Amino acid sequence: MAIYSCNLSSIGKTTHREGTAGAHIRYIARSEAEPVIIAAHMPAQPAEARNWIDRAERAARKNARMLDKIRIALPRELDAAQRAQLVRDFMDDLTGGERVPWFAAIHQTGDDAHNPHVHIDVHDRGIDTGRRVLRLSDSTRDRIKAGLPGPKAVDWIRERWEAVCNSALEAAGHDARIDRRTLKGQGIDRLPTIHEGPRASHINDNVSRPKSRRRTNGCGRVIDYPAIDKGQTRREFNAHIIDLNLERAIRSGNPEAAAWAAFERDQADKDRALEKQLKADQRARTQELRSASAVYTAQQRRVRAEQRLKARQNRKDVQERFQARRESMRGAHDEQHQALRRKQRGLLARIARRLSRNVRARHMETRVRQIEAHREERRLLSEAYALALAQTRDALTERYAGQYEEIEAARTAHLGQLEERHAEAVRFADVLRQQREAEREQHRALTENKIAEWKRAHNKQQQPASRLREDFKQADGREQARRDAIARAIKKVEGKEDDERKRGPGGGRDR
Repeated sequence: MAIYSCNLSSIGKTTHREGTAGAHIRYIARSEAEPVIIAAHMPAQPAEARNWIDRAERAARKNARMLDKIRIALPRELDAAQRAQLVRDFMDDLTGGERVPWFAAIHQTGDDAHNPHVHIDVHDRGIDTGRRVLRLSDSTRDRIKAGLPGPKAVDWIRERWEAVCNSALEAAGHDARIDRRTLKGQGIDRLPTIHEGPRASHINDNVSRPKSRRRTNGCGRVIDYPAIDKGQTRREFNAHIIDLNLERAIRSGNPEAAAWAAFERDQADKDRALEKQLKADQRARTQELRSASAVYTAQQRRVRAEQRLKARQNRKDVQERFQARRESMRGAHDEQHQALRRKQRGLLARIARRLSRNVRARHMETRVRQIEAHREERRLLSEAYALALAQTRDALTERYAGQYEEIEAARTAHLGQLEERHAEAVRFADVLRQQREAEREQHRALTENKIAEWKRAHNKQQQPASRLREDFKQADGREQARRDAIARAIKKVEGKEDDERKRGPGGGRDR
C-alpha cells in the first residue's frame, strides 16, 4: 500500500552551526545507506557537493537560509528506476523549469528496503539570477506577495507530491494512490498513529526501553519530551491507539466488523506477549555481548595505559640523555665561536682586514664554515634524537603487540561462541514467530467460519419471516375474497326483499 509522508524543514546560518548544510549532504549520501544520488545544477559527487554548499555558505549573507530539506516516502509499488524518475519529475514540477540547485539521495536497500524514501536538499538560489525562486521558508504574506501558489510552502509541496506521485502510480499501472489528507479528512473513523524512527526501534528491540529526556533544539528552545509523551514510548503509544481503534470497531454495531476487530485485538495481545519475551531475550543477548566485549576493551585499555606510561618514561629517558649531549654541544659551539671572535678581533687581524680585502673575505668564509659546521652537528644530533625515540617506540610497540593480539584473539573466540549461541536463539525466536503466525492463521480461519455460520443462521432466521409475510398476504387475500362474497350475498338478499316490497303482499306469486 502506498504511504503518504512528506516533511519540510530548513537549515539556516542563524539557526544552525557553521557547516551543518554540508554535513547534512554528507549524511544523506553516506556510503552505508547505498544511496542513489540525483542532482541538478550542483555536483552529484557527495564530497564535491559538500564543498560546493560550504563555499556557498561562506559567500552568503549572515542570516541566509542554506538548505530546504524535503523528506518523502517513496511508493513500494514502483521499482528503483521508476522511483528515481519520480523524484526527477517531482523536482521539475516543483521548480517549474527554473535553474535551482538541488541534491537528492534515495535510500531503498538494506534496512530501508521496506521503507524506501528520498532526502532532497534544495539550495533556493537561481543559478542565473542568484535570487530565491521557491521561497519555501518564507511566510504566507511574503509568498502571496511574490505570486507563489499556496498559503504555505509545506501545503503546496504536499499537494504537488500527491499529484505527481499518483500520476506515476497510474502510469505504472497500479491502483494504489496516496492521499495527503488526514484520516478525518478522508472520512476514515480511525485515530492516527505516530512514526517510530529506526534508531528508536533499534534501541527498543536490542538495547533497552527508550527513555525521553529534555532537549534543547538549534534555536535554544527547551523541549520537555517527558511531559509530552507522559512516560510512553512511541511504540507503546501506537499500541494504545491501535487498541482504541479496535475497541471502537467492536462497538460499532457491525457484527462482522466487530468479530474481525475482536480477532485482531486477541491476536495483538498474543503477539505483544510473545514479542515482549523475545525482545527481553534479545536485549539480554545484546547486554551479554556488550559485557563480554567490555571485559576485553578494559584489558586493552589497561595495556594501552601501561604502554603510554612506558612510552612517556622512555621518552623522558631519551630526552635526558640527549639533553646532556645538547648542552655539551652548545657549550663547545659557544667556546669555538668566542675563540674565533677573539682571533678575528685581535689587533693584527683588524690591521690585516683594513689592509687587504682578501683577509676580510677569508675571515667571513671562516665564520660561515663555522656556522654551517655547527648547524650540521645540531642536525645530526636532532636526527639521532628522533632515531632514538623511534627505536624506543618501535621496541615498545613490538613488546606490547603480542598482548594486543592475545586479547583480540580471546575476544574473537569468546564473541564468536556467543554469536553462535545467539544465532541459535534467533533461529528459535523465528520458529516461535512462525508458530505464532500459523496460530494466527488458524484463528483467522476459525473466525471466518464463525462469521460464515453467523451469516447462514441470520439468513435462516430471515427466511421464515419472509414466508410469514407471504402467507399473511395470501391469507389477507382470502379473507378479502370471503368478505366480498358475503357482501355480494347480502346485496342479493337485499335486492330480493326490495322486489317483494314493490310487488306487494301475495303479488307476483305463481300457484
